[in-house]
Amino acid sequence: MMLQSSCAINRVFITGGDVTPNAFRDQGPGMSVDWNKYSTPLETRNRARNPSANAVISMIAGEIRKIEALVVDHDPIQENSFDEKGNRLNPNRAHSEVIGEKTPEVRMKLSRIFAWQIRLNDSAKAAEV
Repeated sequence: MMLQSSCAINRVFITGGDVTPNAFRDQGPGMSVDWNKYSTPLETRNRARNPSANAVISMIAGEIRKIEALVVDHDPIQENSFDEKGNRLNPNRAHSEVIGEKTPEVRMKLSRIFAWQIRLNDSAKAAEV
């Protein structure tokens, strides 16, 4: 079985139909992704603060791990969890983190291994997924 991770990408990181390398950055301990075993691309998109302003991409976990010491760590968000600012987090069994420094070179490599799952304004595909 191929392990894939999905990631919501805000429209500010999409230029000319491509995801810019700056989209691949840490928020907290790592880059937050969802394990496709436990989440559909539409569920990933719907967890974003503003779902309609986000597209969804996927990457194969093994390809991520091939990049300079990046690690994919399954890190489910449990009930009664809070972020670093004390805000309550919704439970998410699929939540995972891509841990490791996101240098410009690493970000460029990540930008070359993704596949689109839901593009911006792709409501027909989002409804099917």
